[in-house]
Amino acid sequence: MADNQTLRWLLHKQESDKFPFRLYLEEKPDDFLVLSVQERWPGPGKKIYCLLEERCNKFELPKEKPIEDIPIVKTVKYGKRLNIILNRKTKKRCWFIFLKKEYKTKPGKFYDQIFWITQSSAKVRRPGAYIPKVKEGSWCEIIIDKRERYPYKFGYAQTKRENLPVGDYALIKQGKIIAIAERKTLDNMLHEIGTYDVLKATLQELSTYPFKAVVFESPYSDFMNPKKVKHYKTSYVADILSDLAVSFPEIQFIFCGNRKFAREWIYRWFLRINSTNNKNQHI
Repeated sequence: MADNQTLRWLLHKQESDKFPFRLYLEEKPDDFLVLSVQERWPGPGKKIYCLLEERCNKFELPKEKPIEDIPIVKTVKYGKRLNIILNRKTKKRCWFIFLKKEYKTKPGKFYDQIFWITQSSAKVRRPGAYIPKVKEGSWCEIIIDKRERYPYKFGYAQTKRENLPVGDYALIKQGKIIAIAERKTLDNMLHEIGTYDVLKATLQELSTYPFKAVVFESPYSDFMNPKKVKHYKTSYVADILSDLAVSFPEIQFIFCGNRKFAREWIYRWFLRINSTNNKNQHI
C-alpha cells in the first residue's frame, strides 16, 4: 500500500488509432507503470482493455507536457487488483485488474490481460464484489491460548495450545504472531467493566500486533437489553463500547449473534490474512 500525495498520474497522447493514450502511473516514488489505453477515462458501463508497456523512471518520461498531471492520493494492491484514488473532485476512483491468460496455441505460455474500470462504470455494470479467492484447505497455523476452556475448532487449520501473551487465538506466520483475536461473551464483558483500566491495558498490548480484533459472541442489541446487562444502565454500557472503539480505532470490534458465528468470523478472518500474507510476503 502507498499513501503519498507526491505520486503522480500522467496521461499523454500518442500516435495510435486503437490506443491513442499512454498512462504513466507512479506506484511508488520514481517507479512508473506504463499502460497504453483506449480512452482518457472509461465511461459508464465500460471497462477498458490496456496494453502493458515497459516500466520507467522519471528520467524516461516523455518531454512533452501531459494532458493530465494529477497527484495520487492512494494506491492499494489487492490480489490481482490495483486500486487508485486521484486528488480531484470528479473521475477520481478507479482500479486495474491484472490477469494472466494462456495462449490457446501455445500451451504453457501466458500473456497479460489488463482491464481499467472506474467507479461509474462499475455502478452501471454491477459486476459484484471482487475478492481474491481463499481455499478452505489453505495452510493456516493457529495458536489457541491454554486458558481457553472450550476452544473453537478451525477446520483444516493446524492448531496448538500455548500461553498467549494476550488474546485467545493467534495466527502464526514464520514463527511470528501476525493476527490476534480476543473472544468475549456478554457476561465476560460486563465483568470486565468493573476493572475497565485493566481491560484497556490488555487492548493496548493487543494493538501492538499487525491485525487485531475483539469478537463478541453476542449481538450489540444484547448490550442494550436491560434484562441482560443486569447491574449497569444500558446507556453506560453503550458509552463503554463507544469509548473502546474511539480509544482503539486500530482494533476491530465485531458483534456476532452467537458462539458459532464468532468462531466462523475469526476463522474466515485468519484465512484471509494468511492468504494475503502469502501473496505479499509482508504485512
